[in-house]
Amino acid sequence: MKKMKAAIVAAAVLAGLAVSAAPAMAAQCKTGGGALYVCEYGVTNHALPAGQKEQFLVGMDQAVWTRWTIGGTWTGWQSLSGIAKSNVVVQDFETGTAVLVKGADGRTWAKFRDTTGQWQPWDKISGIPAR
Repeated sequence: MKKMKAAIVAAAVLAGLAVSAAPAMAAQCKTGGGALYVCEYGVTNHALPAGQKEQFLVGMDQAVWTRWTIGGTWTGWQSLSGIAKSNVVVQDFETGTAVLVKGADGRTWAKFRDTTGQWQPWDKISGIPAR
């Protein structure tokens, strides 16, 4: 687990996650599947094995949301919870996938999905100062 955290820290530093405080009246955009999201943070696309696709965004509730394709058809949006103050960065590892965001406290937070598809709780990543 220590190696995984070190790799996530390195990914966050390389991604240059920057805190961007969404104003109370943040511009609202709409994407496929009817999701409303913070325009400033955009939609993060991610390729899954076997040609499937996945998307992540920060909803107007500031939670991270995701959807993916199954047989070429998009699922509905699913909340991964959390409070995000940045775009979503996705990093793949041999043992799974991590999504990283800046949290309300200005620190980098990661949520890890293992190779069985199970999401772990959000975890604060130490040693990455807010930019």
